[in-house]
Amino acid sequence: MNGEIGRIDGSLGLSLEQPSVTLEFGPHERTVVRGGTQGEREIVLSEIVAASEILNVELHIEMVIHQMIPPHQGLGSGTQTTLAILSALNHRFDLNHSLAELSEMSTRGGTSGIGINTFRSGGFLLDGGHSVSEQKSAFAPSRFATKVGQPPLLMRFDFPTTWGIAIFIPNDHRGLSGQDELDFMLANTPLPLAEVQSVSHIILMRLLPALRELDLETFGSSVSALQDIGWKRRHWIREDNERLEAVRNAFDATPGIDGCGLSSTGATIFGFFDTTRVSDVEIARNLDLELNERNAINGKVVCTRADNCGMRMESVA
Repeated sequence: MNGEIGRIDGSLGLSLEQPSVTLEFGPHERTVVRGGTQGEREIVLSEIVAASEILNVELHIEMVIHQMIPPHQGLGSGTQTTLAILSALNHRFDLNHSLAELSEMSTRGGTSGIGINTFRSGGFLLDGGHSVSEQKSAFAPSRFATKVGQPPLLMRFDFPTTWGIAIFIPNDHRGLSGQDELDFMLANTPLPLAEVQSVSHIILMRLLPALRELDLETFGSSVSALQDIGWKRRHWIREDNERLEAVRNAFDATPGIDGCGLSSTGATIFGFFDTTRVSDVEIARNLDLELNERNAINGKVVCTRADNCGMRMESVA
């Protein structure tokens, strides 16, 4: 988030098994959306209409919502829903577009490439942002950067299967979106070059080696260190995110959890644990105890794993 050497943006991220977008679809004489909440049905219907225009197909599909990702929680709900529905219509009408082509059609990836690449392949990912001279000359969230193209994927690793991820999703607190996110980005960019260099140094010389060497303690401490510099620090010190400090303290105090981070602009908070040493039940119970002790805001604790596969489609008999 600096741009002095010719590129802006750049993202590091991880694909999760849960929460996820899970849809069931099939042919129908008209478009019908079932399941989920009223709000979720409205979102899915809107995406179907948009996808049908992009793909130039008729609105003839039945779609049943089995699970949706909570919106504006830093979990990629918008990108995953858009790409899931584009993929469903692509399959429904035998269009044979590749996932790469669908990603381009979606206009996603104008800031971070994590969402489009987790959909395509899952795993732990690093992208190289955008060229200032050829792609994107100003800082803007993906919603406001729909014509800049997708960033190059620099690295993809399978995330260790024995490393669990504990996440906390607040009930009534969300990350930035829309005009609020754009205003915040414009007010806080470009970041000082020294901060960007420090972030890059931690990623290249501490976090990535720890991942390859299966050193969870160092990996977790690297994630925590990234919260206190650069773009992440700007989000942690937002006035509305003061409510999340108690959650962060609870993660830091929970036995077995290594590292603590804020996902995207929030409001989900995450940490990691070794599943060979402590169970999901123990982590969830101990984290809940720490959250209660600190009178943290209400929310849901989920213990999940990384998804190293990306989008999956299967026939239902």
